[in-house]
Order: sequence, then structure tokens, then C-alpha cells
Amino acid sequence: GIEPEDLLSRVHPTRVGNTQGTGMGGMNSLRAMYAGAVLDRDRPNDLLQESLSNVVAAYVVQSYVGGYGPNIHPVAACATGAVSIEAGADAIRLGKADVVVAGGWDDISMEGVVGFANMSATASSDEMDAKGLEPHQFSRANDRRRAGFVEAQGGGTILLARASTAVALGLAVRGVVVFATTYSDGIQTSIPAPGLGALSCVTGGSASPLARALAEHGLSVDDIAVVSKHDTSTAANDPNESAIHDHIATTLGRTPGNPMLTVSQKTVTGHAKGGAAIWQAIGLLQVLESGQVPGNRNLECLSATHRDHHHLVYGHRRIDAGSTLRSGLLTSLGFGHASAIVCLAHPSVFLAALDASDHPDRVTYRERASRHHLDGQRRRLSSQHGGQPLYRKRTDRRLDGADGSPERRHAEMTLLSDASTLLGPDGIYIQTGARRATPAEGTQ
Repeated sequence: GIEPEDLLSRVHPTRVGNTQGTGMGGMNSLRAMYAGAVLDRDRPNDLLQESLSNVVAAYVVQSYVGGYGPNIHPVAACATGAVSIEAGADAIRLGKADVVVAGGWDDISMEGVVGFANMSATASSDEMDAKGLEPHQFSRANDRRRAGFVEAQGGGTILLARASTAVALGLAVRGVVVFATTYSDGIQTSIPAPGLGALSCVTGGSASPLARALAEHGLSVDDIAVVSKHDTSTAANDPNESAIHDHIATTLGRTPGNPMLTVSQKTVTGHAKGGAAIWQAIGLLQVLESGQVPGNRNLECLSATHRDHHHLVYGHRRIDAGSTLRSGLLTSLGFGHASAIVCLAHPSVFLAALDASDHPDRVTYRERASRHHLDGQRRRLSSQHGGQPLYRKRTDRRLDGADGSPERRHAEMTLLSDASTLLGPDGIYIQTGARRATPAEGTQ
């Protein structure tokens, strides 16, 4: 519900970071750069930039927001989005930033389609068709007739903010990052089933990293109501990942009979590789917010490989759980030994901490956040029905100016060296008595 100018008028630009990443990068540009040279085809002289994994993500954020904070672009195959959340949350907790634009994306390319098919990671259209299945039934996570994932393209972006910064700006908090960490898989191949390293989050049981993070937010393992699995619909990965979540619950002492409702989102969206975990995170936040856990599409007969995982429940119809959903867990696994696990909590966890604090804006926060939330919804709907596009390049905020003005360059130097200088609504930098939030003021 806010524009970049609203953000930068309250948060110093050196405190705004960017951790968007990609699983494979600019494959079409990479092909054009190498094959185009061999075939002597015309190509842009700056094509190399588009093939570098960090440049596109950096360019989009810098041309739209224009922050000066940490600029970290993870490349972790299909776990990239979750690693981006981890990197952004770490930057905030370490005091390097107050706001971070996190996310992940990937395009569909011929090289990717062929490569995944060669590894038997994707569902063969011919084989699935021979089984009598329609194309929309090919992605069938955890089902006994699963045979690989269905390709997708795109990505997603989420905004991470320090708690005190969110309150000061009146941002509509959609959830709390309780835990976000990536692990490796030891001396073994990550193909076809990466992810066992994620069990490191419960090393030490009740004293483990995940258990401590839950306790710090007033939660326990019994408060994890929903699990969003990476689920690629492959024979090896789905039961492997199911075993991981069941073992996590058992190790942390989850009460027997308290079900973890399991969601396999790729059966609806397909697999976007670098953007997959962001789609999962957004879906998980929507589940917590609405209290509705969607059924798993195309799940007709749960595979026998899942029978011993008693903490997990795989539904095929929507379950209305109401206000009982306090937190959820998502896993995102990537070739290259990347096993990421993220725990997200309902906004009520944030509000409870705010009510217990002495923050000067806590009384007015709810009203301002509600207004921003509605403004954001209106802005989104307007863009979908002929209104102004959501993305607009901010070339008018280049500090050197179109004419290379030395005055604007001096303004940029002043901005970067003076914490009290911020961006005004007209692009002029003004003295406002800005201050930086410190880690002690809250890290959620």
C-alpha cells in the first residue's frame, strides 16, 4: 500500500536492501551470447549483463526502489527463494538493513526443459497421457501415480521489514519470519532427493535452532498447523520430504494426534524453480490469514511410501480451520545440496509483541496498517483493469541528474554520509532528523 517514495521518505536508503535471486539466470540471453557469436547473429553489446544472475534482479529493484543497502543475490537452484528470505532476514537481524526486498524468479528455457527431462525430473507428457491423465492432472504430488513435476515460469517478491520499522511506517504485516535457514546435505548426491540436511534445524531437540526460534515468539511445535512442502511429484523426493517433516515433529515432541495439514502447492502452480519458495511463502501466509487449508489437487491415492509419517495429514478437500492456524513450516530443496526451511507465523504473533511493547506508534498502528492494506488491494486491482502499471521506472530520481549536475552528485554524497538526510516526495533530499532502527528495537 505504499510507493517507493513513501518508503524512502521514512527509511534511510542505506538501510534498504535487496536479496532477490534466480535459480538458473538469464538462459535466453546466455544462449544468444554464446550461440549468437558462433552463428554471427546480431546481439546487443551489453548482452553479457542479462546473462548474469544478479544483474536482472538488482536492476529491477534499483530502478524501482533505489536503495543503497545490502545487495545479495542467491543462486540456489530450486531453493533460491527461501535462501533469499534467509539472507534478507539475516541482514535485518544483523543490523545491516531495516527493509529488504526478497524474492526469486526463473524463466522457461529450452536448456532447462531438456536438462530436467534428461534427469527424469519432469513428468513425461506421452507417458502420463498413456495412463489416461489429462494435462492438468500431470502434477500429482504424493500420489502413487506421480511421475515428476510440471514446468512453470515466473517468480515472486516479498518485503521484509524490521518490526519497529513496520510499525513506524504503518505497514500491513502479513506474517512473521520466525525461522529461515539453509543447510547442506553432506557427502551424497542431491539428485534425485535433496533435503536430508534440513533435519539440522532440530539438532539438540528442545534446545535446537528451530525450537528456540519458536519459543522466542511464544510458539511451540504444536503451533505448527500447516506444512507447505517442496513436493516435486517425483518418486524419490515426496516421501523423502514427508519423512523429514515427520522426523522434525517427532524430535521436537509434537503431541501425537495433532495433525500437520500438508499442502503441495506445485500441483496448482507447477514448479518455478527460483521463484517456487516465494510462491509457497505467499500461499502459506494466505492460508494462515484466511484459516482455510486447500486440498491437494490430483491426490487420488496417497503413496504407500508415506504410511509411517503419522504427524502429516494429506487432504484432498479444503479444510476450514478458522483462527486455529498460528504458524506454518515450508521446505524448499534445491540441487546443489541446498535444503532450506522457513517458519512463518500469523500476524497475531506480531500484534501480541507490539501490544506488550512501549512503541510510541502502537496505538495508531492498526488503523494505519489497515488503510495501507486496502490501498494496496485497490492499487493491485486497478492495475489489472486498465489502471497504472504496478512497476514504473524511477529515472527522475537519479542523483546525478539528466545533465550530470554536480549539485545532484553532491546531494548523493551528502545523503550517503548523513543519516538525517532522506528523500522528499519531489525527489529532493531533505533534512528530517531521520534515525536508524537498531537491532535492539526488534528484529522480526
